[in-house]
Amino acid sequence: MNKMILTLIFITLSSLIYGQCEIDAGINRNICPIENINGAMLFGEIMSGDIVNVRWESEFYEPILDKTYYASTMLSDTTILQPTVDQHFERTVKYYLIGTTTANETCIDSVELNFSDWQFLTIDKVTGKSPTDTVELWIAAESNWPHERYAWSPNYMISDTTIRNPKVWNDTTVFYNLEITDSIGCSVTDDMFEVYVISSSTNSIDLRNLKVFPNPTSNILNIELDSQINYIKMFDLSGRLVKEMNRINIDISELRNGIYILQVKTKDGKVFNTKVYKQNTP
Repeated sequence: MNKMILTLIFITLSSLIYGQCEIDAGINRNICPIENINGAMLFGEIMSGDIVNVRWESEFYEPILDKTYYASTMLSDTTILQPTVDQHFERTVKYYLIGTTTANETCIDSVELNFSDWQFLTIDKVTGKSPTDTVELWIAAESNWPHERYAWSPNYMISDTTIRNPKVWNDTTVFYNLEITDSIGCSVTDDMFEVYVISSSTNSIDLRNLKVFPNPTSNILNIELDSQINYIKMFDLSGRLVKEMNRINIDISELRNGIYILQVKTKDGKVFNTKVYKQNTP
């Protein structure tokens, strides 16, 4: 048993004996990515007693790095009731809130935060198929908690919208989106989870041969390809065709900000698909 735990036990016993102060560290919570973007907060509160000083304590030993992290490393300020969690180093972190009265008596309470962290593979989930082919969809994100639920949409020519890797046999262009929920109830949905199945024949698809720049752009999009281009199409994320042309300089200034799919087909039948970001400059 380390020194900090022994100290906390002593403080707890002292507070039970004297009963001169009461402090609340808040309720145990699950921290989802949307809350953790700007830093989750701790919500300490003085319940009773003439508490004049508070402090947060925590301790985590990382054996790989042979390093111990403390509350002073993880919190914005250990001496206020509601600090921000600037960083954390394990999936579940326990924080102790300690209050001290004018008579130098102490009270303590603890709270546990479960952090939902996600890793994303930076890959374009694009696959080409003929109208009669069946292909398998895949994902590119993993939570540090087990996955609890998958929700694919739309429910169109898909084997199962609730499994990790469903099969699709769509006969037209469909953009399949995915929301993943982990076991602590945190969900993630963004462009990394959107899988695009292009129902057209493809030959030797290699995005290294296709250059699209600047990306993002607010107006003109330039395309370079070492093959003769037959047509260029742009789709929004619902699969709607928003532009079609055969030139390599595209004006997209009239489009709304967001993500689009650029499809380039060459004279010899090759099809290239990549994401394009329309973004107005500030």
